[in-house]
Amino acid sequence: MRWLILALVAIWSALTVVGYALVLPDTTRDEPVVNAYLALAADPPNDHVRAVLKAFSAEYTKPIASLADLDAPERARAMQAFRHAYTSITSTPLESIPTLVWSTDDNPARSVQCDLFRRWHLANYAEPINILPDPSNRDATKTIVQCIAGAGPDIIESYGPSELQQFVAAGVAMDVTEEAHANAFDTARVFPTAIASMAAENQSGELRQYAFPCNLGYTVLFFHRDMFQAAGIPEPNAPWSIDQAIEVASQLADTGRSAGQRRVGIMNLGAWDLALGAGGRFFNESATCCIYNSPATVAGFKAYQDMMYVHRVMPTPAEAASMASSGGAAMNATAESASASSLFAAKVTAMYVGGRWEYASLASRNRDRVIRPALQRGLQSAQGDRAAEMQAALAALGTEIHDLLTPMPQAVRSTIESVLTAGDRAKLINIGVAHVPTITGEPFYTANARVAIANRASPNAKYALRFLRFLASESYNEQINQTFDSICAVPEFCLDENGISGPPNPINGLEQFDSPIFVDAVQHAMPDELSPFIGRARLGLLAEQVIELLTSNDISPAEAARLCEDRINKQMHANITRDDLLRAEWERITDKTFDPARPLREQVEDGISDRGASG
Repeated sequence: MRWLILALVAIWSALTVVGYALVLPDTTRDEPVVNAYLALAADPPNDHVRAVLKAFSAEYTKPIASLADLDAPERARAMQAFRHAYTSITSTPLESIPTLVWSTDDNPARSVQCDLFRRWHLANYAEPINILPDPSNRDATKTIVQCIAGAGPDIIESYGPSELQQFVAAGVAMDVTEEAHANAFDTARVFPTAIASMAAENQSGELRQYAFPCNLGYTVLFFHRDMFQAAGIPEPNAPWSIDQAIEVASQLADTGRSAGQRRVGIMNLGAWDLALGAGGRFFNESATCCIYNSPATVAGFKAYQDMMYVHRVMPTPAEAASMASSGGAAMNATAESASASSLFAAKVTAMYVGGRWEYASLASRNRDRVIRPALQRGLQSAQGDRAAEMQAALAALGTEIHDLLTPMPQAVRSTIESVLTAGDRAKLINIGVAHVPTITGEPFYTANARVAIANRASPNAKYALRFLRFLASESYNEQINQTFDSICAVPEFCLDENGISGPPNPINGLEQFDSPIFVDAVQHAMPDELSPFIGRARLGLLAEQVIELLTSNDISPAEAARLCEDRINKQMHANITRDDLLRAEWERITDKTFDPARPLREQVEDGISDRGASG
């Protein structure tokens, strides 16, 4: 008996190995490619697609829109028929087509974007391709090591100018300048703020392109429209100053307290943003020293601190954590931005600085707490066509967060509107969108791009380059806008006369997530400041330590500005002192001899014209 059991185990193990080696790759890898062909069946874009689909229809006569519509046995039969048809046209097996690996996050939208790329590639190049997202490969250093060893992803995701320059300096990023210009995915296609995330100057000072944006990352001001209405305050519909915002925040907080509610006026408006919006800058124009200690930076820091300790319209981190804890918010109460987001959704704060990507969680809240119960209530007395409309609306809303990223049909919106009572509407999160207030009243934003880089050493580099071209296509950019994945980086696909193009058609209460403010903000944006003499992460760490002291009211705004500049300059000085290459570069830019015994700013001050850039 023991030998029989061992023999059965051996057979089972062998079959498992065969299954993993042969069966699973066929279904998991090739089905998306087949679905790309099927998605183009209504209007085949070229002779290749037409021929393959014709051969497939001769092998498999049942009408089919997607393999996902079939049960497992039928799907296997359809796959076998497609493989035979494909081989009869191309004389090569379906398994031999190239498969790209894309290091990206685990956003559900990535699978949709991969589907779009498969279809786009078929339509534009008349050949199939597969692409697989890899969310486990997001660390830049790890990816660089892998690429140098010849085992990196074909397409590398990067965020902001600093990460891009790491990949360029390591020799990992492919220079796509000429190819991008020839195929219309060059820097001329994007918002200016995105250029620093996709291109860098070479040693000759020439701008070279190494990537193309997937989307843009930045924040705007959200506010509860019903709170403004209840307080009798006009909604902000133009750029405004921090003084105006403080006055409004005070009124909104007072209204909340008089109604017996716990409320603060504004959250998540950071010290860095206020300082930069006031005109403060980290570096001089040549980025050879830090000039952060300026009247503009001090003004921004003072406004930030005063909102917490003088005007009391913004909670301190301790107060925010206490409110989050007492409110039962499901989050880490020490994470200020997470607390702000949750407290805003709970209507504890009236205004909040956040990103367009927060649509999904807010839409889920409106759906689950207000809209679905209203439809279910209406179904109890509805009959005939009316009941069918409500059932269709419930089905369209789905149950998962990603179900809300599909544009809502107008019929569904009309059905929802018809069942919502005044009480229901009062429970909805009804969002308004405005410019983030600044010291000067002029709009200011920092916006960087999430970009895709073609791995220079990839055996699939040719196809990775095509993926960058795909990122400039209408289908990709419309999808970014429709799924609220911030906004796309290509202006021509971003704005129509009604707002962000798509149309996104947001769920009830969140219609302003289609606001033109999102695009207007980007046009006032600048990328992160960089210096070759200090890493962005190190700069952030040094400044953040000081900001923590400012936030806890342990130091004054003037002292915070002085400390930030002093610490950053000391780090830059130390880097230049111990690195011969950095020293040579500093001396080349400044046309001065570096003196390790003198403070950095003192060495560049004489004759410098950009010291006043920060005010």
